Amino acid sequence: MFTIEAHDLAATLDRAAPHRFLADDDTHDVDALILDCTPRYLHAVGCSDRTLAVARTSIAGDVWMVPLGYDDAAALRAWLETSDRVTVEHVARDGHQQLRFTEGVAQITVPAASHAGRLPWRALLRLVLEARDHPLSVGRPVQLNADDLALWGSAGAGGEAIEFRSLGPVGTLVTAGPDFLGLQTPHSWDGPTPGDGWASSLRSRLFLFAGTLLEVGARYGDITGTAWVVPARPGPGEEPMLVSADYAAVALPISEVLAFGKFLIRLPD
Repeated sequence: MFTIEAHDLAATLDRAAPHRFLADDDTHDVDALILDCTPRYLHAVGCSDRTLAVARTSIAGDVWMVPLGYDDAAALRAWLETSDRVTVEHVARDGHQQLRFTEGVAQITVPAASHAGRLPWRALLRLVLEARDHPLSVGRPVQLNADDLALWGSAGAGGEAIEFRSLGPVGTLVTAGPDFLGLQTPHSWDGPTPGDGWASSLRSRLFLFAGTLLEVGARYGDITGTAWVVPARPGPGEEPMLVSADYAAVALPISEVLAFGKFLIRLPD
């Protein structure tokens, strides 16, 4: 038995609740929201066909794990709206588990979902965390569609930044502050290189210098074949600087480049 602020319990449920299987005959046994209690944390675990989400909040409790049907979890969430500080009690009677939530004379009892199978969520997340330093996890794109993003939006409901980190063939690790971990199963990536074709959109500005139109970020060649980049637009009255694309740490005023390079020709991207 432990006591918890109702808004903390509600927020923990909200972060995991979006992750669920659509109800059908094949997934009915895992369509549940799991409350998993340890001496230090109460965890809420949601699982769908592509995602796993675990939110936790600090408590001082016992050790138990109870799966709740989503209808019962929704009823509990609605009850918490009018509550302040709630006592949570795990009751096991005649081989059946229940969770009893009490505030003063108000009380709601939620039975364990008899249809729900056991979800080894700790083992799954351990595999994910062990894959963080695998070479295949580095530099791979993370591909999420709009439905995926909608599922993870609740993870940062308290203002936490949501981070997506590719773990290669394992999937994508999702974090939001210190008390949320999630897993998005891998998407196949058959699209273009991320950012490919955006060069023109990422250019800064055009500006005119000595009758020549120059573009910030573009490459130009002189008569010697040296390539130069315009790193920034000059301030009023300032001479543009050019940075060599061929020799490290070489930056010259445009007048010096033209003195020996004679002219500048725009190079293709």
